[in-house]
Amino acid sequence: MARVLLGITDRLSARGQVVLSSVALVCLSLFLTAYSSKHPGVAQAGSMAAAELAAPFHSAAESLRGSVQGSLRGYVALWGVAAENAKLRGEVEQLRGEINSLGEAQRENARLRALLSFAQQSGIQGVAAAVIGSDPSGWVRGLLIDKGTLDGVALGSAVVTAKGVVGQVVAAGPGSARVLLITDLTSGVDAVVQESRARGVAEGLGSEGLELSYITKEARIREGELVLTSGLDGVYPKGLVLGSVSAISPGGAGLFQLVRVEPAVDIQRVEEVLVVRGRALEPAATGGRP
Repeated sequence: MARVLLGITDRLSARGQVVLSSVALVCLSLFLTAYSSKHPGVAQAGSMAAAELAAPFHSAAESLRGSVQGSLRGYVALWGVAAENAKLRGEVEQLRGEINSLGEAQRENARLRALLSFAQQSGIQGVAAAVIGSDPSGWVRGLLIDKGTLDGVALGSAVVTAKGVVGQVVAAGPGSARVLLITDLTSGVDAVVQESRARGVAEGLGSEGLELSYITKEARIREGELVLTSGLDGVYPKGLVLGSVSAISPGGAGLFQLVRVEPAVDIQRVEEVLVVRGRALEPAATGGRP
């Protein structure tokens, strides 16, 4: 019981101290206010002293606020710059793609102009076509083109470029056709060597190019001479370039010498061709190996 009474007494004592302290502070405040009203000089000095004491804290707070605001402004500015850079990079990539497309279109136009110019100069009438693939069968060396019978492409038509002969059409549908290359093992073109006028048959050797067969040992031909179509096979117009003589060998005890020919047209780089009109025949291997 005594302990309870002591606890209640202590609590009342603590509350009394708080009340007394509050009353004392109120009295001090009233006293200072009254004193300041009667002694304004002292109040002003006290105010100045308080201001001096608070100035460093105020300056630090303002500096911190300015620093935070500056950081926020810098972050916002950097975010804006990053967004603008991303937008500019996208525009640059788009322009780069457009430039590449324009350059490719210009190169294609230049090739087509060269092809049409060749047709006009040589007097050949034909249909310009784009190469769209290689022969899917895998059995022959051939190309697929994007023009067919609806465009005037006929079976057996010669296929050429401004640089020389590519092959002949061996299959044609309404909108596409298949071309047998002159380098195919079943291909043969009646040919003539430009300077010596020696005649033979340019037969395909696959990836090794062409071989000019039936050239007698008496024929005086040289490496580098052009080999042209003779026009006697009824497929290829006369005077088109097949290639150039790349190697000559006696050919043993036989009657003919061996002549290798480098094709004028790099088949791997052909993109547009001219399909010749007016000389369409049934496709055949005009060379035929003996």
